[in-house]
Amino acid sequence: MERLGLPRYAADDLPGIRSELRDGAGFALVRDVVSHSADAGDCLTRFGQALGRLLPQNAKQEVLVEIVDFSDEDEFDDRGYRSPGELNPHTDPPPMIVLLCLRPARHGGTNRLVSADSIREAIRKENADLLPVLEEGFAFFMPDETTPGAGRSRDVIPVLIDGPGGMSCIYYRPFIERAAEVAGAPLSGKSVAALDLFDHFANDPGLQVQHTLVAGEALILNNYRVLHARDEYEDWPEKAKRRHLLRLWLDADWLPEPPQAHAGRRNPMAALL
Repeated sequence: MERLGLPRYAADDLPGIRSELRDGAGFALVRDVVSHSADAGDCLTRFGQALGRLLPQNAKQEVLVEIVDFSDEDEFDDRGYRSPGELNPHTDPPPMIVLLCLRPARHGGTNRLVSADSIREAIRKENADLLPVLEEGFAFFMPDETTPGAGRSRDVIPVLIDGPGGMSCIYYRPFIERAAEVAGAPLSGKSVAALDLFDHFANDPGLQVQHTLVAGEALILNNYRVLHARDEYEDWPEKAKRRHLLRLWLDADWLPEPPQAHAGRRNPMAALL
């Protein structure tokens, strides 16, 4: 079941990939990004440059980031993508993300994808009164990369909003809850109900496409339209055998212009969201 519904492309089919991300499902599985004798990072970087513009992913201005479980080595490095625990449905800061699998985990680590449109329509049918709460939005907390516990809250940002290019979604519930905690202003009962219903449908297997990446596969997401999650995984104890992915953040002129409230995604490290 996990491979059904996931559009597949060769790395040299750039027109097809662009069309799928912009007008189709909003995600694509790509093969042959890395040639057998070449450096994986170089190959992925060139592929990303052919698809769009590379964006820095952290304060170090790194455009290529390794995703490996470091949780047993660096106590402060508790970011979800560098630990084996489950990641709930969320969006990342940039317009697009690319994940290239070099080695899968020993067990688990399935990726789960769900469209923001399908979540909104499900909420509309279940309890339309909660949609305005998500459309009005919430303050988001942005943690400091170097100081444990430090960070700052951003202005209120809509979770769901329509723009010239259609639906746009920004969602990471832990940052919404942390912003409310820091402000000393607990979320209202209606806000919690809206977030709970959003999570319910974001985690609905009937709305999701699931796939476990194998070595050599790259998953590309239109981050305006698609939320992603990852199942918990069990890794090998030997470092040389651990799950290993490479990640790019991208923007591209061929993507529709985002709504003004989400325009910061085109330069996420400057806007911090």
